[in-house]
Amino acid sequence: MPITTLAARTHSAWARPVLTLITALALAGAGCSDATPAGVAPTYPGTDTLGATPVQSAFTMATNAPRTVQVSISSEGFGQQGFAYAAMPPDGEPVFVDGWEVRFTRILVTVKNVRLNGPGTTPSDPAAVGGAVALNPRAYAVNVQKAGPVTGAGGGEETAIPLFVFTAADSGAALDPTVRYAFSYDAVAATMAATNVNLDAGDLTAYQTMVTRGWTQLIEGTATYRGTAPTPGSAFADYPTAVRFSFGFGAPSTYANCNNPDNGADGAPGVQPSANGRARAQITFHMDHAFWESLGREDPPLHFDPIAARAMGSGAMGVVTLDDLMGVVPTNLRDRMSRAVADRGGQTMGYTARNAMALSLDPGGTAGINDLRDFVAFSARASGHLNADGLCAVRPSGALRF
Repeated sequence: MPITTLAARTHSAWARPVLTLITALALAGAGCSDATPAGVAPTYPGTDTLGATPVQSAFTMATNAPRTVQVSISSEGFGQQGFAYAAMPPDGEPVFVDGWEVRFTRILVTVKNVRLNGPGTTPSDPAAVGGAVALNPRAYAVNVQKAGPVTGAGGGEETAIPLFVFTAADSGAALDPTVRYAFSYDAVAATMAATNVNLDAGDLTAYQTMVTRGWTQLIEGTATYRGTAPTPGSAFADYPTAVRFSFGFGAPSTYANCNNPDNGADGAPGVQPSANGRARAQITFHMDHAFWESLGREDPPLHFDPIAARAMGSGAMGVVTLDDLMGVVPTNLRDRMSRAVADRGGQTMGYTARNAMALSLDPGGTAGINDLRDFVAFSARASGHLNADGLCAVRPSGALRF
């Protein structure tokens, strides 16, 4: 997929809104200075081998050194608390229109090459940036489903996990508070050469599978049906009412020159240090992307029925992986008994089904989407953002892997 896509969104989908820590290089205290002394190149503490014990947090809410950029990571409130179902959802609130509640139990990612560059000067290329300023080459293994110790960029109950702090340019020069530095990062395949940010024993076992399979993300959770009871004898009556899902895939990508909601109304690209305190750069992964109805447009409806239709088991609990979605044509969705998957989104206010008898997903002309497995992974690839909802230019850096 040699194209450049854009990830953006307002309160939910195609752009909404993981890394590791340094050490105690940030002193706890609002007036303390943790900036690198002038002329000294910064270091990026971490480990070259994935350890069994997570490293110490890079900073706290009290850390507030001027001319620094604190890098954190989050799956926003929806990754941490999940998606509740409501037949009459608040305006702009993402909801699964087909009646499902979705809660996540594990979201593993690996991020690397977090960097600051000079501002981009090529408006026709949103991924274009200026000269290199600071690059942290370390890889960070993170479970972004977990809560972090700092307030998230999206507000509310959202939290973020500290990764590290840019304390100076790689030349040793202080960061300039008059410049909006282009902010970019890479999502890479899991590696044993990563720093363990917050993985516990269970996460480490799952992460080893990611390393073996070349996955960049592992998304696990449970969906529970909360909508209108299905008609007895209908296809929906055969679906499990709860589904455990495990979606592991490789979609290596660069998220370049991200827009930043912290820049005010224009949300322009770049992170601008402050002469008076810290600046924030929260890498944010949006979990709704994996369940979108369509590609290539912002904020499409969310559906879980195409996935539940392929789950193994019936009655109270089913289980589904991406392999169960192989061979399913997105524009001609079928369940395990080859029946058409109807669209029962009409039970949710604000949604109108295109064809209530047969739900179909819209690839939007995207090349290389051979089945529902590809569709989910390709959509999830665009989940990376900055500071909750900041749009990034998304460039694939490798083929999808399963």
